[in-house]
Amino acid sequence: MTEPAARAATAYDPGQGGMQMLIGAGPARFVADQPLESGGLDLGPTPHELVSAGLAACVAQTLRLYAARKGWPVGAVDVAVTHAVDPDLAPHDTFQVAVSVAGELSAEQIARLGQIADNCPVHRMLVAGARIATTLA
Repeated sequence: MTEPAARAATAYDPGQGGMQMLIGAGPARFVADQPLESGGLDLGPTPHELVSAGLAACVAQTLRLYAARKGWPVGAVDVAVTHAVDPDLAPHDTFQVAVSVAGELSAEQIARLGQIADNCPVHRMLVAGARIATTLA
């Protein structure tokens, strides 16, 4: 089975100075930036925050799809991801994922959702590592 074509994510620097980038991701357009202390204007998420947001979204979507397939009474799903660089673990970064699921769920269902959270596609990609092929035009 062939994987569907990936949608491109883009970053455009208009060359006006600064750290602000116009990001395109699917149909969305927004600004990525750096905090003031890093030379930016803090107008948008940093690249690391974007990766964390992708992981959070993937975990939440994976849990929602799984619960719907099982017919489980899941209400709100809240996923918070923090990113840290630990020099003792270099070159590996650490993502801490905190999940909260509302609904009348048994202890077994909650435990299963914890296992499912660790199997979302972005989580698997980050843990496995990825190959990156860069070309210059």
